[in-house]
Amino acid sequence: MLDSAPTSEKRRTRVRWEPVDAFSPEEAIGLARTARISRSAQREYMSAHIVSEATAEQEIRRLLERILQTGRLARECDGSLMRARTHKADGDDAWSFLLDPDTKVIVGYRGPASSWFDEVHPPIEELLEAITERRRRHEEIAQRRLAREREAAERRASHERRMAEQQAAAALRASAIPAPTWPLMPEGQYDWSGNPALLPPRRRPITDEARIRRVGRLPHVVFHSEALNSPFFRDVPLENRCEALRRVLDKLLRAPTKGAVSISTDCITVSGQKVVLTLTPDCTMVRTLNPPRPGDSTPARYRADRWRLPRPKSTGPGDPEADTEPKG
Repeated sequence: MLDSAPTSEKRRTRVRWEPVDAFSPEEAIGLARTARISRSAQREYMSAHIVSEATAEQEIRRLLERILQTGRLARECDGSLMRARTHKADGDDAWSFLLDPDTKVIVGYRGPASSWFDEVHPPIEELLEAITERRRRHEEIAQRRLAREREAAERRASHERRMAEQQAAAALRASAIPAPTWPLMPEGQYDWSGNPALLPPRRRPITDEARIRRVGRLPHVVFHSEALNSPFFRDVPLENRCEALRRVLDKLLRAPTKGAVSISTDCITVSGQKVVLTLTPDCTMVRTLNPPRPGDSTPARYRADRWRLPRPKSTGPGDPEADTEPKG
């Protein structure tokens, strides 16, 4: 037996306990038979039940063996001591021991005035069977709960996959642009007559709308094939497309009532008459005209009678139509 035990002040400060599983019969018997009993624990038991040292040691070991297998066990969250209390089937009053399982020392004892051995209690076999059955039920409940959670997770994952597939399919349908079925001009730039042209040299951006409306209608402006191959011109023969685009550009830039001009840092946008075309910031090339849009199954169609050029004016000094190059 040990002659000392932790002070009551130190024991009072350890109040946080974490439940632990009961010992197996072999572990409980081995610990109960080989554990050292501190003098303070033995004296507490002797004074509580008025028994001799030999009887106290014998009863402590027998009771501890039962509690370790069937009782309520807990370990300090921040220490190594273990608290072992009797099973509820042994009575409302709890007989409990404080022990250190690592060093196999019984540190203290606490219980009611009556001795556990003065009463009749259920056999340990019944308690062990009841504990086993309770554990089995708890395991079944935990397994069913885990299965439900797994099924719910699988349903969520399946739903998320279906939604992702549907969104991907919808995005694919929305972004799918059918391949052109009309004749296309080779990629490049073309002049008013439909001849291939060089990429015009970069000039200073034009930010004045009136000047854009004038410069954008001059012969130096070239047309990119992306604009000439627009669905808007799908019924126009290749040899007539530059002329058709010239008519569209001229009408939209002729007056604000025909087409609105929007100026940004990367392009000039002209819109009107169900047409939206873009020019370079320096107004030297028409880049696009009504590019294909997802889901647009009936795009606007060019009609020559709606895009007539004005009658030629007599040229003379100061006539804007006589200019051939932009100023600045």
